[in-house]
Amino acid sequence: MHVFRPGPRAVVIAAAAGAIGLFAAGLAAAGGATTAATAPANTSSPAISGTPTQGSTLTASSGSWSGTTPITFTYGWQRCDGAGLNCASVAGATQQTYALTGDDVGKTVRVVVTATNSAGTGTASSTQTSAVSGTSAPTNTVAPAITGAATVGSTLTGSNGAWTGSSPIDYQTQWQRCDSSGSGCASMSGETASTHTVATADVGHTLRIVVTASNAGGSGQATSSPTAVIGAAGPANTAIPTISGSKVEGQRLSTTNGTWSGATSITYAYAWYRCDTNGSNCAAIAGATAATYALTAADVGHDLHVIVTATNSTGSSSARSDDIGPVTASATTTTTTTTTTTAPALGGTVRLPNGQTSVPAANVPETDRLTISRIQVSPSRIQGRAPVAITFTITETNKYVVSGALVYVLGLPYGWAAKSAEQVTTANGTVTISVAPTAKAPRTGALVLFVRARTPKGSLLAGSSTRRLIQVRIRP
Repeated sequence: MHVFRPGPRAVVIAAAAGAIGLFAAGLAAAGGATTAATAPANTSSPAISGTPTQGSTLTASSGSWSGTTPITFTYGWQRCDGAGLNCASVAGATQQTYALTGDDVGKTVRVVVTATNSAGTGTASSTQTSAVSGTSAPTNTVAPAITGAATVGSTLTGSNGAWTGSSPIDYQTQWQRCDSSGSGCASMSGETASTHTVATADVGHTLRIVVTASNAGGSGQATSSPTAVIGAAGPANTAIPTISGSKVEGQRLSTTNGTWSGATSITYAYAWYRCDTNGSNCAAIAGATAATYALTAADVGHDLHVIVTATNSTGSSSARSDDIGPVTASATTTTTTTTTTTAPALGGTVRLPNGQTSVPAANVPETDRLTISRIQVSPSRIQGRAPVAITFTITETNKYVVSGALVYVLGLPYGWAAKSAEQVTTANGTVTISVAPTAKAPRTGALVLFVRARTPKGSLLAGSSTRRLIQVRIRP
């Protein structure tokens, strides 16, 4: 560099070419110049994911690219021969995904990705898929079947049977009504569920199902064997008969039929029964076969029930009402005068308002025998595990009611009912004891009760003691 010094100032008038270049580079590094954009260049090929099967969908990745961002991508799917050659674009297939069709079966598929930025474009192709396989239509291997009772009101269930073919497979069921031989079948409107409730309209016919199986490869149908000829249902009781009326001699009782299911029409027959007051030892009343019954003197002191028998074209079934009673004598009944002997006077006897004579158990001589003269059960049957209240009336030889007698109840078989302590009769000779079935008791059957009444004088085998077995029904 040459420097002239004309005066007090120094001026640079030239510089070497290399120094100027270094100066320009420094300016660029300091932000004084702009770097040029570069076009996209593929660094990792696009790839295809998915199963190459007809009906499935393939998805393309764009691969990896260098170049100035942002970079956008477009896709073009191509169909090639089985060797991956002779590729041609698939019309309209320009999305990142592609659904394989029947035209692709036996071919291979690839995708061409085009990357674009401000400096230009670049393209890259994926590797071809393996040859696309076709979808097989469903083929039935085990026929559909129907299970259930072929009677009105029952539910029939149809199965699809067994099928081969590409998954997933969808199934549709159609119920058909046929003639009694299983031919002449016609589809039933709206009956497309897997189950069918047998209706009265089906009586005398057979039923079958037609199952249609469908997948991407097509559809197939299979038919079940027909059911047996649909029969009408026999009567089945859904609510027991009920008795109404006054439980007094000379009055008339009436029964309902109860409620029944089954094929119509149903006819009803009636049979009235007379029982002990605990509902046991029942016997049919001769001639009492109407829906009403007039109480007679023979019914006084007894319980009654009615059995209703329902009959239709298929068969018969019976249902029993609850017991009603005991029947009391009519206030206007004429009594026959008989000669009676006067009962001996016992110490401590008391005349009750109802006209009975009560005697303390302590004053009953050993020569007199106690009697369990009356038993009232409420309700007349045990319902499940519910307790039942039983009222006993104790009298002695002279028909006096006995107060202070000791009454004990034991359930048989042993353990079917909870134990209860001896209880004392009241002034009118009665005592009420609650009998509660235990978990050992069955849901249906009969509970036998051993009942003992005695005076408080000691020995259980003395003449003044008495025993009795009664039966209480258990119903579910």
